[in-house]
Amino acid sequence: MQINYFLIPLFIFITSCAGYRFQEKTNPFSQYAIRSISVPMFYNHSNMGNITGPFTKEIYKTLTQFNDLILYSGDRPADAVLIGIIESDDKRRDSIITATSAKAKGGFGKDVIGDKRDDFIVPSSNSIFMYLRVIVIKHPTPEEIKYLQTDLGIKALSSKIIFNERMSLSTTYSLKKYQGEPISVLGTQNNGIYRQSIDTLAKQAANNFRDMILYAF
Repeated sequence: MQINYFLIPLFIFITSCAGYRFQEKTNPFSQYAIRSISVPMFYNHSNMGNITGPFTKEIYKTLTQFNDLILYSGDRPADAVLIGIIESDDKRRDSIITATSAKAKGGFGKDVIGDKRDDFIVPSSNSIFMYLRVIVIKHPTPEEIKYLQTDLGIKALSSKIIFNERMSLSTTYSLKKYQGEPISVLGTQNNGIYRQSIDTLAKQAANNFRDMILYAF
């Protein structure tokens, strides 16, 4: 096969431009006359408690990477407001499911379960599934912000919305096995692992958001 040497520099130029676009750090919303964005605490419409903080923090931190974009936390006046809505299935058992399981005597031992009790299956790892909707809207009123938390509101205010994406998020984490510590300690350790998984999902959401706005704008 004959190589067209004229196309090689062109290919290098195109691919280098694509890499440059991905690394672009200028304000992606400037074309909409948005020079400042306020980021209030995200709304939690999921069945999991106390998870809005990590998601708000990670998305806010992502926006700090863009030059010429002024950021405000909370409800301060700005050219636009970024609304984050965390969602999940209605039932918790559909959001946190057992990924792998093991026999209880293998994980806890006979000293916890006893010799007379029949063996049973316990989770050894769980998977979390949730969604994050991110909306950037120009000059919304407090009433409009509340209205945006419904599908009807998103449609009605579409002319003011600059960005609207709903992303799926998931991760799997291993549960701590019994190693002689009290069961209450084991529960605390597993709760800590769960909280770390929420932080992982928040970082995953921030990376997805960054990629979306880089390619959208």
